[in-house]
Amino acid sequence: MADTPPPPTPVRSSVLFLVGAIVCFVGPPLALGVLAGESPPPPALVLVALVELASAALLVFWWLRRRSLPWTDVGLTSRHWPRDALIGAATVPPRLLIEVGVLIPMAGGARNPGVEEVLATTSAGLAALAATLVLGVVGGGLAEELYFRGFLMGALPKAFAHRRAALYGAAVVSVLLFAALHLPTSVPDVAAIVLAGLVYTGLFLLTRRLAATVVAHSLWNVSVVFTVLAVYG
Repeated sequence: MADTPPPPTPVRSSVLFLVGAIVCFVGPPLALGVLAGESPPPPALVLVALVELASAALLVFWWLRRRSLPWTDVGLTSRHWPRDALIGAATVPPRLLIEVGVLIPMAGGARNPGVEEVLATTSAGLAALAATLVLGVVGGGLAEELYFRGFLMGALPKAFAHRRAALYGAAVVSVLLFAALHLPTSVPDVAAIVLAGLVYTGLFLLTRRLAATVVAHSLWNVSVVFTVLAVYG
């Protein structure tokens, strides 16, 4: 007789998600800041990215296996990936126009904390630039999308009796929690990170797959670094 998946456990699953978000995405950067200060060496940035991805993937894999659910429930599939990738990439140019042309200047331009962080991190040479890009793609594009879109919006609603309502509730949480964890410091920064969350959440709702959100998030993190260097470097 086949094993029966456990019954819906919305409270425990929601608590697990929130605790996991802190462990996977607050703990590693916080530890890096305490141990390395304001100028972490490039290997430390790469390590943070790998820890974020590994911890998020292990938690999601454990939850899926416990409930006998496939990886496709978090949107990991090769179906329609070229089309999804193009959709995701198409979101980057208009965001660059909005953020670099409007929001970053409103938030202080070269004195914006995010701009200062990019300039400070990449000022140490090519190794620091490469590590920054790895952090943006692996820690941001892969780990964060797997967790905040794939797990929260794709898999977690299956722990609820009313899955459709849970999906749209998860979409709201995805935008708000994603913004809160990025610690915006001004109204334009809040607008920028909320816009990012809306784009990635909308892409997942549109496709129900991770390809578009991963491409959009990864390409954005790479593009904004080079754009900031070109404009303010």
